[in-house]
Amino acid sequence: MRPAGGPRPGREELRTPARRSWWFRLAGRELEAYLTASLALAVGLLSLLDVASPAIVSAATLSILGLIVFDLLAGRRRMRRLDSAIRDLAKSLGRVGLTESVDRLITAAGPGTVLRIDDAEDIRLVGVTLSRTIRSHLHDLERRLAAGASIRVAILDPDGPGPREAARRNAVPDNARVFEHRLQPTIDLLQHLAAGLDVTGRLEVRFLQFVPAFGLTLVDPAKVDGRISVDIYSHRPAGPEAVITLNAGRDPIWYRHFASEFDLIWASGQPAPISGGPRGIGTGPA
Repeated sequence: MRPAGGPRPGREELRTPARRSWWFRLAGRELEAYLTASLALAVGLLSLLDVASPAIVSAATLSILGLIVFDLLAGRRRMRRLDSAIRDLAKSLGRVGLTESVDRLITAAGPGTVLRIDDAEDIRLVGVTLSRTIRSHLHDLERRLAAGASIRVAILDPDGPGPREAARRNAVPDNARVFEHRLQPTIDLLQHLAAGLDVTGRLEVRFLQFVPAFGLTLVDPAKVDGRISVDIYSHRPAGPEAVITLNAGRDPIWYRHFASEFDLIWASGQPAPISGGPRGIGTGPA
């Protein structure tokens, strides 16, 4: 904005050096075309009116042909530069992920979800048992709770139909106790976290009566630099599971989709009957 009462900038002041250079190049090419057409017209008139000798007309004609050939060569050079610029742009877009293979966007899950929660204020987890995730990051979760963070965890209800369904999906339909036993350490660790809570942090746990279609890890989902990891569960898995990592700024559509999925799953869960006293695990709003 210009100062009140100040002079209005002229056109020349608004033109940057790059814009002026582009304008001069464009004007030069148009001037070259106009000169070639004018010379061709003049030579045609000279020949028609028989004003100049045939030798002069022939020389002028050859000169005009030379200008036309030169212009054609210059046009080809510009096309080659444009093609090179487009190729460079395509490579650049490929490097930032717009043309990447799905194999580059999906990674293999490791032994438990890897959480990067050094400064996280809002952590949300959904999974079948989350036994390795909670155990591997117990100290980090304690530290974030002490710093006032909010943590929400949704896992299978050990007394519900979820463990049987999980066993069936993992090709052990008659051994639901496998998942019941995996859930118990998670519940014990959550009780440990609840027992150590002070008034700063908040821990909420809900039990699910169904096996979620995927696992979720949300870290500060409401922030512009939030992250969501989606663990894709296989039917009767025989190897590493696939994980998709979404960024709030880079993947806005699917980021919002899976953030909403967490809300739906959370609303479908039941507050966990885990004792922790007045500072323990809260039920929280749906």
